[in-house]
Amino acid sequence: MKSGRSKDKGCNTRMLPLRLPFDHPIFSYPDGERSRVARQWLEQGRKMTENMEEIKRDIAYIKENLSNGGHCGQSKKVNEQINSTEKQGNTIDPAVFLDI
Repeated sequence: MKSGRSKDKGCNTRMLPLRLPFDHPIFSYPDGERSRVARQWLEQGRKMTENMEEIKRDIAYIKENLSNGGHCGQSKKVNEQINSTEKQGNTIDPAVFLDI
């Protein structure tokens, strides 16, 4: 297995030798489970990295919209309603409203 490829069971897998400190948490698992746990941790880290990149893109989009005075996440219809209400001005008569 010098090439780093496994030939057992017809799988196309590769080996990744790692050097970790002797007190790394992976060594708290029994010998037969370490590879499985390490694969799970690597996959979780990969997914977390993808999620963090998506969150960063979303935050950048939100910041851009806020700096441009936009209304984030609102549909065109909602934006039209807001603009229409702003143009109409105050439609409530304060004298009638306060005379309750």
